Amino acid sequence: MSDIRIIKVFEDRQQKVYLSQQNLEDLIGMRDIIGENNIIIQADGKLLIRHYIGYVQLNKTRLLIYPKVAIGLKQADEYDRSFEIMTKMLAYSDFIGIKMLPNPQRVSIYQNDLLELFVGLFIDELTKQFQRDVNRGYNYKVENQSFIKGKVDFNETLKHNSYKRHLHYVSYDEFNENTSLNQLFKAVILILIVRSQVKSNKIRLKQLLLWLEDVDSISISDKIWNGITFTRQNQKYETSFHMAKLFYFNTSPNIRNGETLSLSFLVPANQLFETYLYKLLDRNLKQEYTIKYQGPMNYLANVNGKKFLQMRPDITLFEEGRVSKVIDAKYKIIEDLDNLSQGDIYQMLAYSVRYQCNNILLVYPKLLGEGSDEVIYSLTVQNYDQIVTIRLVKIDLKEEPNVVAEKVFGLL
Repeated sequence: MSDIRIIKVFEDRQQKVYLSQQNLEDLIGMRDIIGENNIIIQADGKLLIRHYIGYVQLNKTRLLIYPKVAIGLKQADEYDRSFEIMTKMLAYSDFIGIKMLPNPQRVSIYQNDLLELFVGLFIDELTKQFQRDVNRGYNYKVENQSFIKGKVDFNETLKHNSYKRHLHYVSYDEFNENTSLNQLFKAVILILIVRSQVKSNKIRLKQLLLWLEDVDSISISDKIWNGITFTRQNQKYETSFHMAKLFYFNTSPNIRNGETLSLSFLVPANQLFETYLYKLLDRNLKQEYTIKYQGPMNYLANVNGKKFLQMRPDITLFEEGRVSKVIDAKYKIIEDLDNLSQGDIYQMLAYSVRYQCNNILLVYPKLLGEGSDEVIYSLTVQNYDQIVTIRLVKIDLKEEPNVVAEKVFGLL
C-alpha cells in the first residue's frame, strides 16, 4: 500500500491537521510552489493556505486545496460540494481547456482529488483515440544491414564496411507507432502510474502502456514538446497532448530534471471566480450590451502631465458605445457590513467618476449553505448632481451558469 499522505484543506481557512516530520518537511518545500506568504504552518499543527485552490504533491505528501464557499455545511458534505463547484468553475472558465467533465456519479471515484480527476480524464481521452487507431508515423532510420532498403549511404559504407562487403549503410522511413508524440504519452503515463493513488486509474494507465509497448521510453524536455506538430493524420490526439502538457508544465523543476518528485496545479481563487463570472455573462449576453473583460484601461489622475493611478474594471458593459455598467468580482465572504472593505467601495466610486457610470455591481460568492437573497446591500452615494448606486450581490455557484447570468442581468 502506498504511503502517500493526502491532506485536504479549504483555501483561506485555518485547519488543524496531523503532520508527520516528513509531511512537515514536504509542506515547507511547497512554499517554493505556493509562495512563502501563502502557506502558514503553526507549531500546534494548524495549517493555512491563502489565495490558491488546486493540488500540490511533493514527495510523499499531496495537498488538496478546496474553495472556501462550503463553510457552514455538514462536514461530510463540505469536500464533496466544494469539489463539485471547483471542477465546474474550472471547466466553464476554460482554465484547464477541458470541458468533458464526468457526471457526478463518476466524479465520486476520484475521492474529491483534482489530480486524480485530471488523470482519469486524460485516460478517457487517450483510450478513446487508441481504440479508434493508434497514432503512427514515418520514422527516419539509418542502419548497417545485409540487405538494401531505401537509400545506400556510400560514404558510410566505404568508411565502416571496407572488410565487410556483405553490409551496407542504408537510410529509410519506417511507418510505425514509435513517434515522438507516442513517446511523450508513454513518458507521462509512467510518471502518473507512480503518482496516482486511485486503483482504477492505476489499472487503466497500465492498460494504456500495452498499446505503447513498442514505443521507446524517453526523458521529457521542453524541446521535445515544442517539436510536436499536428497534421490531419494525428490531429485527433491534440486534446490528449494538451492534457499531458497539463501534468508536465504544472510541475516544479524537479520533474523536468528526471526526478518525478512533484506535481501541481494551482489557480488563484479570486482570478478563477472573476473569469467564471465574465464567461457566464459573455456567453449569455443580452442583445443590448457589448462586454469587455479587464477594461477599458484608463487612469484616474494626472501628475505633472503624467497619467497616474491605473484603473481597469473586471467587467464592463457597454450600450451604444458608452460604459453603462461596471461589474467587479470580489472573492470574499461577506456576512454583514462589518465584513465590507471600505477600499472596495472607494474603488467602485473611482470607477464611477472616471467612466461616468452610476450603475455599479460588486459580486461576491454565496456560501453553499446560505439562503439569503442575491442583493445583500444597495449603497447610494451623492456625487455632485448625480446619484451613484453600488449594489452588493451574491451569486450561487451551485446554480447553472445561465441561471446565474439571467439573475445578474435582471439586477442590472
